[in-house]
Amino acid sequence: KNNIERVNLINNKITKILNKKNKNKNIKIFNDYLKDFIYLCENLNFNEDILLFNQGKLDNNIQIICQNLLSVINDIKDEFSALKQLFIDYAKINKKLENDAISAEILECNQYLSHILLVFNSLLKTNQNNEYPYARWIKKNTNNKNISYSIHHAKTDIAKELNDLIWSKTKAVLTSATLSSLSSFSLLNKQLGLNEEKSKYFRLASPFNLDKVDFIIANCTNSPKQIDGHTKEVAEKLLTQINPKQGTLVLFTSNKQMQQVADLIKEDLACNLLIQNELPKKSIIEKHLAVIKQEKGSVIFGLDSFAEGLDLRAKNLTHLFITKLYFKVPTLPVEKTISDYLISKNRNPFVEISLPQASLKLIQACGRLIRTETDTGKITIFDNRLITKSYGKKLLDALPYNIVIEK
Repeated sequence: KNNIERVNLINNKITKILNKKNKNKNIKIFNDYLKDFIYLCENLNFNEDILLFNQGKLDNNIQIICQNLLSVINDIKDEFSALKQLFIDYAKINKKLENDAISAEILECNQYLSHILLVFNSLLKTNQNNEYPYARWIKKNTNNKNISYSIHHAKTDIAKELNDLIWSKTKAVLTSATLSSLSSFSLLNKQLGLNEEKSKYFRLASPFNLDKVDFIIANCTNSPKQIDGHTKEVAEKLLTQINPKQGTLVLFTSNKQMQQVADLIKEDLACNLLIQNELPKKSIIEKHLAVIKQEKGSVIFGLDSFAEGLDLRAKNLTHLFITKLYFKVPTLPVEKTISDYLISKNRNPFVEISLPQASLKLIQACGRLIRTETDTGKITIFDNRLITKSYGKKLLDALPYNIVIEK
């Protein structure tokens, strides 16, 4: 709304310079449609301030209003374009106006109108058969007592665009320790739009002696789904298994569980404890390194950002604990849209998305331990699903470590 009003202000400036009358009928129509849209939003059921349209298909009432808004914005842009051209012609005659500030404002408004038309056209685009749908949703924004609504849309699959823009036009080498998951490159192919027949894939052996590293599946009574019992059990096992004279990293998938475990063990833990969010990540690492340098023990409790890109070498990390597997629940609009689409096609989003992603996350997390050829240590995970669920073997087979099942 603010940008449309700005367009109207520029219209007023131009018409005043040209000594013409500003016909603002379409601005009024736009404001009326916008009021209808807000009224409709006020009577919709939002889930945590998000209203997600099923597989990207807009509700009829929303679609009608969006089509009306698209139509009137088209008319506003046509009027603005006509005025813009009149101003350009006028400025050529009156040289002093050529570099006037209004020219920059005209350019900005023109770009805005083109952008909003692109958004509405994409918003109203019909999904094609056998094509991943757009994710489309309305977000309720609350600022103090003021409430506003914003419309969002996003592609859920950009594989074709990546192929058209990059892979079909160049030769590339992609390298990473985590390109494959579940011992396969299938997830990578889906996400990047790679042509499996035209691409070559190699899984090279690690230069590190990873097969000598013990990956211990702790003997846990509680599954991570038994949240309270699992949290208490993790705390109890950490107290007995953390070496208070060494460097330790404990990775959590839940901030709430991390805080609860910290509360349960911090008074009895016989060494330094650093908890994510209590200090910046950089400060946590610096303090941890300083304590280890003094030949004392230090423990870091971290979330997802500590599971990748963290480089603690040698004695700075000798025991890595992973509280549970990282199975991401599809709650964000794009993820939920993809999940619902796969279900509608009688496909299994857990098998196609969640499990490969969990494998990738587990590989990344484990990679925090061995950073050089001389590093040593062990990994312990408190997730009995690795031995109680059928998918556990697939996750374990993708790991290069010595698997130890605690009795």
